[in-house]
Amino acid sequence: MPKHFSTKKRYLTDDEKRKRAIEFNEFCLDIEKVDVEEFVKSDIFDETIELKCLDCGFQEEIDYDIVSECWDSFMSNYPVSYCPKCNTGDVVPLDVYNRLKK
Repeated sequence: MPKHFSTKKRYLTDDEKRKRAIEFNEFCLDIEKVDVEEFVKSDIFDETIELKCLDCGFQEEIDYDIVSECWDSFMSNYPVSYCPKCNTGDVVPLDVYNRLKK
């Protein structure tokens, strides 16, 4: 199903990838360890989404993985969540906010 909103992808630097791989290896079992230099050669990115409240205008950028775990794409074309500022259930992706507020 296509997304009806945008996300931001930021590719990690080699130093960031190396640090993540080393930290992963420190906390995993020996069987699960990754080859640090092979990991550094991979295209790795962080993906975030900008969310905005339709009621109070509170806006935040959060990790898209968190949003995608809670969103049922079969129920709606975009995720909707609660606002940490005004506690209404009207926080939507910024693209959707801009379309609805026209």
